[in-house]
Amino acid sequence: MEYLAVFAPSLGVGVVFYLIMRWLLRGDRAERGAQKDAQEDAEQWYRAVQEREGENTPFGSTEENPRAQRGLGLRGSIPIRDSSEDHNRGK
Repeated sequence: MEYLAVFAPSLGVGVVFYLIMRWLLRGDRAERGAQKDAQEDAEQWYRAVQEREGENTPFGSTEENPRAQRGLGLRGSIPIRDSSEDHNRGK
């Protein structure tokens, strides 16, 4: 009987750990399935829109990896004069 009293806390913690891990893994599996279904639904919808609208892309560029604009898009709009210090840095 003493052995059971010694192993009961460890056994209880092990069972709780097992149940929590099972719950997490089942939730992850369900989430991945729902995400896959949503992705397939979105692709089907996009194909339908593309067929209806023709070759005009309703959502912008057809490039696989369009280059994202960085910053505020002010390049070239603000005149900046080069200083003599800038020329010395390159040397």
